Amino acid sequence: MGYFIAMLVAGYPTGDCLPENFIQHLTPGAPDFAFALTAVILAVVFGLLVYIIPIILTETEHIQPYPLWLHCFYWAADFMGIWVFLHAFLTNDHLYMFGLLAVGEAIWVAMETYCLQRAMTYERDLNWNPDWDFRKRLTNIILLIVAFFVALNLLRVELHDPTMWKFWIFTQVLITIVPGLELEKRGYRLGNARILNIVFICVALVSFNPWCNMWMAIAPDYFSLDVNPWYYIMGVVCLLFSIRGALMYEKLPAKPATVQATGKKPLLK
Repeated sequence: MGYFIAMLVAGYPTGDCLPENFIQHLTPGAPDFAFALTAVILAVVFGLLVYIIPIILTETEHIQPYPLWLHCFYWAADFMGIWVFLHAFLTNDHLYMFGLLAVGEAIWVAMETYCLQRAMTYERDLNWNPDWDFRKRLTNIILLIVAFFVALNLLRVELHDPTMWKFWIFTQVLITIVPGLELEKRGYRLGNARILNIVFICVALVSFNPWCNMWMAIAPDYFSLDVNPWYYIMGVVCLLFSIRGALMYEKLPAKPATVQATGKKPLLK
């Protein structure tokens, strides 16, 4: 018991997460190649769903599940990721995974840009004062992105995180916690969906389970349970928040038969 408390209070992982970890575990023919690749694919698939589903909601209901600042955070993080993974691709013998991750980041940035544009169009009253014109709303978004971009790079440098792998887990923390809190604040189902809340639960399970998660698969010396228990404690918190959000969604009144803003039937219940 004393050892466990010491690990929580004063213990730090002794390993690290460097480009060499990707080469070691994701090079075809490596002993754990299939395991590591499966973990990465699962994380990427659910990562895409957390933006594909909101885009569907945006077009059918004209409201999104995430607050404006969260879109700005992800835009800054994923734009940073393009260059981080592209640099890793160019300086590590063109490892295919770094190239794929750079392309994936560009796809996420495109989806986030789309959502920000739709927020300016459909969510003016939700995010800004009614008298704010286009220029002022755009300036507000740019300032948020700049602040997040600089802060996240500071965090990346201070963590000595050349592949963003230490930092990247915070994107999973936010996506499993914030939407449920936003849903609670709004008090209605529009802009959210049952399937999206199920995806959030899956994100928590895929990202934080101690048997097959992408972070541990790439850097086991840094993310395994015995050297980094706070990682898994955070996972329990994320899972509980995602379940809470799903239960909260079920307690709210059903969506209207026709969405007033669009004149369309809700595609996702």
